[in-house]
Amino acid sequence: MRVLKDFVKWFLYITMGILIVCAVNFQIADAESIPKETLWQILLSGFLTTGITVSLYPRNGSNKSTFWVEILAHYLALCIIMILCGYWFGWLDFDLGGISMMVVSVAAVYGITFLIYYLIDLKQADEINQKLKEKYGERVGGK
Repeated sequence: MRVLKDFVKWFLYITMGILIVCAVNFQIADAESIPKETLWQILLSGFLTTGITVSLYPRNGSNKSTFWVEILAHYLALCIIMILCGYWFGWLDFDLGGISMMVVSVAAVYGITFLIYYLIDLKQADEINQKLKEKYGERVGGK
């Protein structure tokens, strides 16, 4: 059940990040409208990258050097999936410029996704701390 909950959470965060980056890219390209199939493509790419994230993202307990290697492997796997999806969906030209743009787009989605994750996690931690303070007083937090 935990895996399903994590999958849904990451799917929402990642798909929101992809939507934001696509909106910016469409704005930069001065597109008049977004083709209707693009919405399904965003959902599918969100689903695929969520699968990669749930499978490859480093778990708690990794040491620093292992953590950064796992982050790099995760990012590279996301880039490969999105380059293949981008080529399949017609989002990029399969050349150095198109691939570079997708790598930058993946980095932007990565940043947006983890910013959202961090902010929500921070809010949840604050709520937990507040409830603990209400229950146990000022003894919580090592004071």
